[in-house]
Amino acid sequence: MQILPNTLLTPMAAPYTQEHVDQLYGLIGKAVWHLQHLENIVASFTAFKILQAKREKGQKLKQADAARVIERQKGQTLGPLIGTAKAHKTIPAALAKRFDALLAERNWLIHHCVTDEYLSLRNESERERLFFRIGSFAEEAIALQNSIHGMFENWFTELGYDLSGAYAVADEQLKKAERS
Repeated sequence: MQILPNTLLTPMAAPYTQEHVDQLYGLIGKAVWHLQHLENIVASFTAFKILQAKREKGQKLKQADAARVIERQKGQTLGPLIGTAKAHKTIPAALAKRFDALLAERNWLIHHCVTDEYLSLRNESERERLFFRIGSFAEEAIALQNSIHGMFENWFTELGYDLSGAYAVADEQLKKAERS
């Protein structure tokens, strides 16, 4: 379906092109894609920290118990997920402000972008500002994901786990996906 410019709403504004719409949708898609990756790594790391804390308290954990903890973390929306991650030190104090800023930008992107920016496509400088803002959000999600992922791997290593088996499984899954 092609989205056409609506010149009836603002007859004096310059129309935008399908290319502008496609670029906007691509940027939003990239931002949401990387946000979901960030949420996944934060939820996973937090779940493993919760499980490790239970283990350290002497609790015997069954696979079903672990699955519930993981699903509980992965089921949270970003705000509560960040709160839980801070409480379990998945998000260190040094990154807390960046996560808070990302949450504010996520809320704008998901809840307010359309109503706040619906005319921005019609003005070159406003369109560039909008595209830059969404692109910056995606880049910050990627940077935070990489930071948390690195901390997650270091944490596992510090606990004495050998991650070579996990890396081998991941490599095999990538190769299998490429062959399909």
